[in-house]
Formats: sequence, structure tokens, C-alpha cells
Amino acid sequence: GGGIAYAQIWLCAGLPLNSPLLIPKLLLYEEAAIRLQRPTFQISFSSVRQLVLNLQKSPANPTELKGDAFDEESVLGTLEGNSLRTSRRDTSTLRLFLALIFWDEECMINMLEILSDFAEPDVSTSRTHFRLFVIGLAGFEMGRKNKDKSLIELASTCLDYFKTLTKLGSLSATPIYHLMKAVSRPSKSNYDEAISFCHETRLVHFEAMACERCGMLLKQEKRVDAANEYIIKAYWGYTDWGATSKANSMIETYPFLKEATRCYQTAQSDGSSTNMRVANYIGKK
Repeated sequence: GGGIAYAQIWLCAGLPLNSPLLIPKLLLYEEAAIRLQRPTFQISFSSVRQLVLNLQKSPANPTELKGDAFDEESVLGTLEGNSLRTSRRDTSTLRLFLALIFWDEECMINMLEILSDFAEPDVSTSRTHFRLFVIGLAGFEMGRKNKDKSLIELASTCLDYFKTLTKLGSLSATPIYHLMKAVSRPSKSNYDEAISFCHETRLVHFEAMACERCGMLLKQEKRVDAANEYIIKAYWGYTDWGATSKANSMIETYPFLKEATRCYQTAQSDGSSTNMRVANYIGKK
């Protein structure tokens, strides 16, 4: 159980994907799961390892968990009952995360359908945080685009979960809440607030996601120069996280990134600290 939490917390915290403490550690946990004859534990570690490879090595379809570390279809085909149900829940969460990063709307819809029965806390806090985070973001995005009230309601349930924890002073829930709130009500000011919280809590991957979404919003509003600034910041955020595959795909989408440097103006800064923001937020409705 501790090993599974290790992998989940790593993803939640946005620690470097290329760290020598990640893949080698996951391999050790996989070997231990095999020795102990715990196949569902092995699936947890190998699927996360495949997610990391997808983010690093530019597979043909980055939202499929199929590669050197894990093949979702063949592995889950050997399971049944509750083992299949919980493993499908966890692999679908990982795929939904990849779909958000690589913006695969078809995958988002499919994974939301699977995960609609899992929008509630379970015994693992880190697993709950990660799952409700991706369900909330994708639910708001796909619900708004497809005018699907059921997805909006599903996402709102996830938002309420993080809102409650934020009001209680949870520093880990606060940046997630503000990012999810920005996605539910897109505006530059809401994204700036989310970016600030993610930056100050060093959630580099969530900050990159927020910057990219803000950039896409500004492009829709024809604010090209401002949009490019956020896109550049997102690019460097994904690069620093170690998501080489994502960074390369951004260069294909935005060719100007080939000449991008880190000499950009910070997208937002108001001088206040996360702790002060959280303190001011506690108790508000």
C-alpha cells in the first residue's frame, strides 16, 4: 500500500519525471508485487510507469497505456470481479490525466463514462485527490463543450470536495481547487489566480496545465501576444517536469516555441503568499 501511495503522491506533487527516484523505485515495487503474488499492485506500478514513458517518449497514441511497461487491454483482460473494477478505475484515471495533457477529447469522454461511478473519496487520500482532480477538469471541459449537464454535475461534485478541503486550510487541495474553479469559469483572472497558487506550491505540472488553458482561452479572444506568453510558460513548465513528449507536441502545434526562451514576463504576480491567500479564504462561502 505504501508503494502505491508513493507513486500517486509523486504524480500529485509534480516531482520530476526523470528523477532516479521514480522509475527505478517503481520497478522495485513491481518486483516485490510479483514475489508477493499481488497482481493488482503490480498493475498499479506498471501502469504508472507506462504513463511516465508516454509523457517522455512520444508514443503513437500518448493517451493509451500500451508500451514497454504495460498493456492495459491485455492485462485487464486477465482480471475479473472487483480486481477488474478497481484496476479499470485506476488505469482510466491515468488515461484521463494523459487526455487532459495531450488534449484528446474522445478519450476524455470515454474515461469520464468509466469514472462516473467513482466521483467520491476512497480509503487513499492521494488516489482520491488525483482521480477527482482529473474527473473535475475533464468534466467541466467536456460538459461545457457538449452542453452535457450530467458532466457538469459530476465535475461540480469534485469541485465541492476540494472547496471543502480548501476552507479547512488544506494546502494540497487549495491550488487544485483554484485550477478547477478556473476551468469551470474560464477567465484570465481566474487562471492567473490558479497559476499563482500552483507556482507557489511548486506544482509545476498543474501550473503548466493552467498556463496552457489560459493561453488557449486568450487565443480564442484574439489576444495573440498575451496568449503566446502563457503558451511559452506552459512549454517550459512541461519541460521542467520532464514531459518531453508533451513539450515536443507543443512545438508541433505552436512552431514559435522553437525560438522560445525563458525571458518572458511572469504572467501574474501580486506579491501575496499562498499561506496568506489560504488564511483569507478560510471561512468564505
